[in-house]
Amino acid sequence: MVKVNKSALVEAVKEPLRLLVLAVIPFGIAWLGGLPYEWAVVATVALKFLDKFVHQLGKNTDRVGLVKGITRF
Repeated sequence: MVKVNKSALVEAVKEPLRLLVLAVIPFGIAWLGGLPYEWAVVATVALKFLDKFVHQLGKNTDRVGLVKGITRF
């Protein structure tokens, strides 16, 4: 039987959850506003980039508040 590292599993689960959190906002706006969903995909990619950029900036500058990115987990 394979022993699963719990912290590795938790970290692996966080990544799709971050993407889900970032995608809900643009797709919700597109649905409520009757806008084409193509712009929501672009907005999701931009938010993912911003989240990763803030995370890396926090790591590189040792700012604890930025390390979690914009999703905060």
